[in-house]
Amino acid sequence: MVAVALGASCDDGGESADSTDVGSTATGTSDVATTTASSATAATVASSSATSSSATSAATTGAPTTATPTTVTPTTVAPPADPLSVATTAGDVAGGPSAVDGVRNFLAIPYGEAPMGDRAFAPPEPRAMWEAPFDATLEGASCPQSTEGITAQIVITPDPDPDCLTLSVWSPEDATDLPVMVWFHGGGFTAGSAHSQFYNGDDLAAEGVVVVNVNYRLGPQGFLATSQLRDEQGGAVGNWGLLDQQLALEWVRDNAAAFGGDADNVTIFGESAGGFSVCGHLAAPSSAGLFQRAIIQSGGGCGRLTSEREALRSGRRFMRAIGCDDLECLRATPDDELIAAEGFNAGLVADGETIGEAADALAARGEASEVEVLIGSNADEATLFTIGLEVADDAALRDLVANVTDDPDALLALYPSGEFETPLARYQAISTDVSFTCPALEFASVWPGAYLYHYTWISPQNPAGLGATHGAEIAPLFSHPDGLALDIEPNALSDEHSEMLQRAWVDFATSGNPGEGFAPYDDEATIARIDDTIQAVDSIRGDRCGGVTDLSTLNR
Repeated sequence: MVAVALGASCDDGGESADSTDVGSTATGTSDVATTTASSATAATVASSSATSSSATSAATTGAPTTATPTTVTPTTVAPPADPLSVATTAGDVAGGPSAVDGVRNFLAIPYGEAPMGDRAFAPPEPRAMWEAPFDATLEGASCPQSTEGITAQIVITPDPDPDCLTLSVWSPEDATDLPVMVWFHGGGFTAGSAHSQFYNGDDLAAEGVVVVNVNYRLGPQGFLATSQLRDEQGGAVGNWGLLDQQLALEWVRDNAAAFGGDADNVTIFGESAGGFSVCGHLAAPSSAGLFQRAIIQSGGGCGRLTSEREALRSGRRFMRAIGCDDLECLRATPDDELIAAEGFNAGLVADGETIGEAADALAARGEASEVEVLIGSNADEATLFTIGLEVADDAALRDLVANVTDDPDALLALYPSGEFETPLARYQAISTDVSFTCPALEFASVWPGAYLYHYTWISPQNPAGLGATHGAEIAPLFSHPDGLALDIEPNALSDEHSEMLQRAWVDFATSGNPGEGFAPYDDEATIARIDDTIQAVDSIRGDRCGGVTDLSTLNR
């Protein structure tokens, strides 16, 4: 568990001004929204010590206002006698030992039918049962996605296949009633894969949890909204990727016990677009009851959704771009042509069916669910998204800042130029706060009992000088640098940090309390600063967030 940080996330998908997610708010590196835009996975480098369906549940009627759990009688299966042979509700799966002693893995288990033909651009369907044992020892495919952007350059991602609704499970061989942690990868809702080695869950599972990584549809295949699709589905539209995740959570509910997990103790967690996916589940009534805890890593503040109107407008532009007038043409268009079409912005849609309004609005109105939340951000989020950006002078800086506020001079006044070496550094600080730090703090202030963290740890090697950039915590958390297209020698000084971070996340998943240094934010506005140690502090970012939140237009 030796980590070296070079954060990398993805700039593969931007979103309109109405959009939801930090992974989908930008169209380029020329504004603060852009710096938040890509979501993804970090290229923080780390080295390990051992190297039913959502479709039905989502199609509810009427605009939801709060995520009220429904009574569910799950179908469960018992733990196996042979730890490498497990009976699931769809059939037997045959796994294998992982690279970590005492941890087994079951790779790329299908949970949904291939979203092709009439199943494309529609809620997912549970996988039909199979007869012969499924070989769960082989690497899974990614969902079709863009090959451009930082994620594709930094994180090694398996080849795509449209039959991609699969998940992988890591579990200690002697697991019984362990907490379950379900990971949603980042990538701007346009890139990434549950089956990237960077997210291999064996080292984290060795801490005493069952880890499940979920593939979900991306880009237009996962988030396209058109009026024809809305009419076909009776109102639900645009959140196909989120519905994939819901179906996977139903699979976890029904099968966790077979892998030694506790279906009544499920934590969902994700980074960037994955973190904002967690926000979506906190707001979606059809996700309620499928998890008990949530960790939001650099996902902003759960406050931005693409309005249905804007999503449909984006859908019309997309249909024109691919030359289609109807769903038959859309579903016949090859994946590579769908992905190559310009101008589509992937993100969660407030369609009034799957999601009615954002989780922060529900919480502010006193309608938060009882889900326990840990949310946070990194100190230098924006350095990743501003690689190569030049900010020549204060005038250029003011133009950039004007993209996220109606009063750029007032916002700049919160960041005196004397505190920063360059206009770029000043911009990076503003961008980090506007898009990540302050929204997370605001959400922690309205969600009852939420824990708030601020990640400041910088690897001893600090590649590219990016600091605690977007996604910098992922490598210490999973401890798998072999999933990165980088040749960086790990530093042994990072081992202790990795173990400390893993323990905090596992403690939260186990009991709802991340441990020393953490306290509910709504008690005394305590923030856990994660560095060489975890320390409780009462202030971060120069206490600027109150003013930043008032001036920012990002969530309006």
